[in-house]
Amino acid sequence: MDRIDRYIIRQFILTFLFAILAFVVIYIVVNLMETLDDFFDHNVATMTIVKYYLYFAPDIIQLIVPIAMLLASLFTIGRLDTSNELTAIRAAGRSMRRVALPLLMFGLAVSFGMIYFDGWVVPQTNKLKFAIDRQYLGKNLLGGQRNVYLRVSPTTNLLIEYFDAAKSEASQVSIERFDTSAAMPIQRIRRTSPAEFTRVVDTVRSLKITERIDAPSMRYDSTRKIWVLMNAVARNFSDQAHIATTRILLDSIPLPITPKELNLSQQNTTELSMDELRERIEQEKLGGRDVARLMVDYYSKYSFPFAAFIVVFFGLPFSSGQRKGGAAVQIATTALVSAIYLVLTEISKTFSYTTQIPPMLTAWVVNILFFIVGLFNLYRIERG
Repeated sequence: MDRIDRYIIRQFILTFLFAILAFVVIYIVVNLMETLDDFFDHNVATMTIVKYYLYFAPDIIQLIVPIAMLLASLFTIGRLDTSNELTAIRAAGRSMRRVALPLLMFGLAVSFGMIYFDGWVVPQTNKLKFAIDRQYLGKNLLGGQRNVYLRVSPTTNLLIEYFDAAKSEASQVSIERFDTSAAMPIQRIRRTSPAEFTRVVDTVRSLKITERIDAPSMRYDSTRKIWVLMNAVARNFSDQAHIATTRILLDSIPLPITPKELNLSQQNTTELSMDELRERIEQEKLGGRDVARLMVDYYSKYSFPFAAFIVVFFGLPFSSGQRKGGAAVQIATTALVSAIYLVLTEISKTFSYTTQIPPMLTAWVVNILFFIVGLFNLYRIERG
C-alpha cells in the first residue's frame, strides 16, 4: 500500500467506525425507550439493564456492519470527489478499480472476521441477553425449556412439560411410539338401491400410536448414558379391543438423544453457534424432521458476513461523480440499497421454504446478485 492507499483507507475506517458507533447508540436508545417501562415494572436493577445492552450490542453490530460499510464507501469516495482529490488521483493515472482496491480488501477482511463474530461471539452474547429476558421480562420463552415437543426418531415423539438442562431432569414426560404404515380398517356403506346396501371394509395405511409411556419425572444417568423414568405408566395400543396398562416404578429407556442435544433442540437459532447449529441439524435429520429452515440459517451465517464486502463494491460507483445532494443523497442511497438487500434476502428465504431451492443457493443468491451489479457499475464508471 502506498501513501494514497493509506490515506483513503484511513478515511474509510474512521467513517466506518463512526457509523458503527452512531447506529449502535441510535438502536439502543430507541429500544430502551420501548422497553424501559418493562424494566421498571419488573424492578430490574440498573446494572442488569447495562449488562442487557452490552450483551445486545454484538447482535446489533452484526446487522449494521454491511450498512456501515456501504455508508463509509459512499462518504469516503464522495468526499474525495467533492474536494477534487479523486479527480487528481485519477488524472495521475490511477484507475477507479485501483482506487477501490484498498476499500475492497478491507471489506473482505471484515467479512472473514464477521464469520467468526456472527458464528460464535453473537450466539454467546444472545444466550446471556435472552437469559435476562426470560428471568426478568418473561420474554423469549418460546423455544425455551417448557412444553418441549421433539421427534427423537422417525417413530418416537418426546413430550416434556419442563426440562432442567442444568440438572438433566425432566418433569411430566410422555413418550409416544407409533407405526407410520399401520393397517387401519375403514367401514363404508355401499348402496345398490335406496332400500338395499352392503357394508364394505377397506384397509388403508396410516400413522398409528402403538405405545405411550407417561411419567411424572425423568432423569439422565450420565454413567450409563441412558434416561431413567420414575413411576411411569406404559399403555400398549396394539390390540384395539384391549389396552394393556403397565405400571413401572423405575426403568431405563433408550432414547436416542442426550441432555445437551435436547437443550439445543429447544434454543432459538440465534443462540446457537455454528457448531451447535450443525449438531442440531443432524439431530433433527435423525428424527425425520424437515431441516430446510435450519439449513438456510446455517448457510446464512456464512453468506451474510460477505455483504460487508459486496456492498462496498456496490456503493463505490454511486458516490463517484455525484456532487449534488451531498450527504442527504448518500444517506438515502444507503437506506435504499440496504432495504433492497434485506427485502430480497427475506424473499429468497420464503421461496426456499415453499419450493425445492437448495438452502445454500438461497443463502448466497442475493450476495451473488449484488456482486454482479457492483461489478457492472464499477465497470460502467471506469468506462465513463
